[in-house]
Formats: sequence, structure tokens, C-alpha cells
Amino acid sequence: MRIHRFYIEERISPDLRISIKNEKLLHQWRNVLRLKVGNEVVLFDGYGKDHRCELAVLTKKEAVCMIRESTESAQAPQQEFFLFVSLIKKERFEWLLEKATELGVAQIRPVIADRSEVKKFNLARAKDIVREATEQSGRGNLPALYEPMDLENVFKEYQYFPSLAFDPNGDTFKKAEYDTEGKLGAFIGPEGGWSARELEYFRTEKVRMCSLGAPTLRAETAAVAVTALLLLQS
Repeated sequence: MRIHRFYIEERISPDLRISIKNEKLLHQWRNVLRLKVGNEVVLFDGYGKDHRCELAVLTKKEAVCMIRESTESAQAPQQEFFLFVSLIKKERFEWLLEKATELGVAQIRPVIADRSEVKKFNLARAKDIVREATEQSGRGNLPALYEPMDLENVFKEYQYFPSLAFDPNGDTFKKAEYDTEGKLGAFIGPEGGWSARELEYFRTEKVRMCSLGAPTLRAETAAVAVTALLLLQS
């Protein structure tokens, strides 16, 4: 039987006993997965350990999990990668969130660009998608995820480390040039690309423009491609 993996917000203490009172999680265990006393789950809290636990108690109000084994979670990429991606249609953005999380991105900051197709963003739903992708992928911590900001404010908040902006007319992207950067950000434009105003802003702020050298990609494809190129072997 497959052992399911779950993130819990509470810090897991070194004690052998974990009490779970999260109603949403208890409902999932009891009514969706049909878990029973004696079944095992893996719990993690984002601090580097996976805890294989046996369910000792499972009621509507509480589960008691007994830790049977603790192991290291999957190692995070050496490079902290920050993805600044323009808002796009809901289904495509949610796919992007899932895949970027699986690949090991450190932080995702939605950007409201001049040509963004949408302006609204459901942060609570997005965090659920990121959490589920983290649980499935085996990574040890959740990427940070925040409300959207406009381009200028995003750049001002994150200007303390290098960032690239991707555009079909930019220089050919070469991963080796950035392997030694401890932190790196990438700006991904919306469908239709960056506006002339935004391109001028990048030039003024001396942000290097890069291209993947591929046929025109959808925004979500470009975001996942850049994340994979930077992190899969970092």
C-alpha cells in the first residue's frame, strides 16, 4: 500500500508522538483516503526531516501519530532560484505552480505586467497547489509564495541579487554563466511578451535580457523550462 506524505505547519518535536487536529487533514484521512488505525503516513514540517508514522488514533477531532522512523528529506538545490512570473490564465498558472514546485524553486512571486491576461490571484488556492506538489515530489520545504506585485515593486524588493529577464530578442541563455550564483531570479513575461515600457525599465536597471533560443513558448512553458535548466543539476 502506498504511504502518503503530508506537510504539517506545526513544528514536529523529537517526541515519538504527534497530535494532529487540522480538520481539513483529518477529513482527507478519514473520508477521502479511508485511512485506519495502524496505517502509516509520512509527515514533514519543512525543517529537513521526513517522519514515517503509524496512526494510533484517528477520530473526527484528532489523530495521534507515532513516529517509527525519521529520515532526511530530499535535498534542496544548491542555488536558490526566485521565479518572477507574470500572471496568466488560471489553469496555466496553476500548472506552472505545480511544476516549478516539483523542480525545487525557492520562491514564486506573481507579477502584474502591462500585458497580463488576468489581474486576480487566489493565494489560498495557489498555496494548496504548492503544498500538494511539495508533498508529492518529496522535497523537504515549501517554496515561498506571495500576492502579486507590479514589476517595479518586485524588482525593488529583490534587487539585492542578480536577476535575468527572458525575452525572444535577448542574449542566448547559458546556464554555466550563473552556476556560481547563490541566489538568482528570473522574470518571465506574459502572453504577448513584455511591453516596450517594461523592456526599457529592464535596460535602465541593467537587467540582462536572455532568450532560450527556442520557438516561441507559452509563458508557463518558458517558466518551467528556465526552472528546469537552472535547478535539475544544481
